[in-house]
Amino acid sequence: MPAIQWFLFDLGNVVIKLDYERVIAAICGDSAVDRDGLLAIFESPGGYRDMERGAVTFHDFYQLLRTRASYRGTIETFRHLWQDFFDGPVAGIEEVLDRVRERYRVAFLSNSNEVHAELIPRQFSALFSSDDRFIFSHRNGLAKPDPELFHRALEVIGALPHHVAFVDDLLENVEAARGVGLLAYQFTDSLSLWRKLEADGILSKQG
Repeated sequence: MPAIQWFLFDLGNVVIKLDYERVIAAICGDSAVDRDGLLAIFESPGGYRDMERGAVTFHDFYQLLRTRASYRGTIETFRHLWQDFFDGPVAGIEEVLDRVRERYRVAFLSNSNEVHAELIPRQFSALFSSDDRFIFSHRNGLAKPDPELFHRALEVIGALPHHVAFVDDLLENVEAARGVGLLAYQFTDSLSLWRKLEADGILSKQG
């Protein structure tokens, strides 16, 4: 087992629960498109994925929805709606983070955007330590599972791949991290992660 020094956690649905469907429904309720039409716009050039990569700003994304979805809300209304993605901490993750911090440094690697990157550390400050690092995709012009974003994260924390354990709920991101040389775990729930880390000797077993 490699000598792990850092843990790199995804944020959405690993540390903080997301309610994607609530946001989608709210946008559709003030637009001229249905859910499938809205998701197609999200995936189109200039959409949600491009905002995660920093290719467009939040304001650009808002203008795209105004044009393509006939979204009727103001930019202030849309910002407030966009801030409503989160449903609190994932069950049990606070205990996992506390256990991990007893032995390792912690950082967070998230596909994000300017609104969420500003909101998350403030709204969920109880989950984070002053020593934690944040690497947000839009600030790097890349998004997971692009291997280059993992290299950028390693530069930020000053670690070699084999000194880092990575946790993400999406298999494609886990496989990308493994391809870079990180020890990577797919997250399903906090207890299962805890047990995997104990089984691999990353965390000591509690009596």
